[in-house]
Amino acid sequence: YGYLDWWPNSLWSNTQIEPFNDPNVRRAMCDTIDRSKINEIVYDGAQIATVYPFPLYPNLQKFAESDAVQAEFKANASNAMQTGNADLAESEQLMTAAGFTKNGDGLWEKDGATVPAVINGFEGIHSDIVPVLVEMLKAGGFDATINFGSDAYNNMADGTPGLYMFGHGASTVDPYAVLDLYSSRNAKPIGTTAGNNSFARYSNPEMDALLDTMAPLSADDPAFQEAAAKAMGIYWKDTIDCPVIQW
Repeated sequence: YGYLDWWPNSLWSNTQIEPFNDPNVRRAMCDTIDRSKINEIVYDGAQIATVYPFPLYPNLQKFAESDAVQAEFKANASNAMQTGNADLAESEQLMTAAGFTKNGDGLWEKDGATVPAVINGFEGIHSDIVPVLVEMLKAGGFDATINFGSDAYNNMADGTPGLYMFGHGASTVDPYAVLDLYSSRNAKPIGTTAGNNSFARYSNPEMDALLDTMAPLSADDPAFQEAAAKAMGIYWKDTIDCPVIQW
């Protein structure tokens, strides 16, 4: 566990389709993830779990620890994000606000349907962590199962209902490349391949404007840093995806 790769993994969902188009639902699912327990159970105590969508290489760690980013973190991240522990009480509040109620099996249900929280992933690299994530989601009332089948990647790329355990190779020096994954140009129509493997298909004019500000600037420009911090605030507020582990 000494080598930190550039491929952090998140639980993604297609933000264009119900119920994942509701930020309350996405955040509620993320609230079930106990990162401290993941570190303990899966990684022998190594600090692998993360709340950031980029690896904490030196420049990115400096960005993450900046006053502006930490202010956005505290303003927009839930207690579960801040502590690394699960927050099932907040998760319940968010699902209730989204119009869900618990059924007889203890699963969140709305209009007769549970949340389709099957995790699509890859057995060769995810067989250690996905079963743990499934149990955490189930404990929070989500109808979670595993799909390590040959259709897993196509499900992610096509935007089918469910969750997607997948990483991305993007930022290594500054946060622009990872934040650009959430540009509206990657919000491809459902049934077509998601741009840059940005399975969230997220679209937000405010995020696009911040990316337009950042694009021509040096990463050490104060205007770049200000826009990047605000973009991170949007990332956490909307729970565009749910960061789980550094790789």
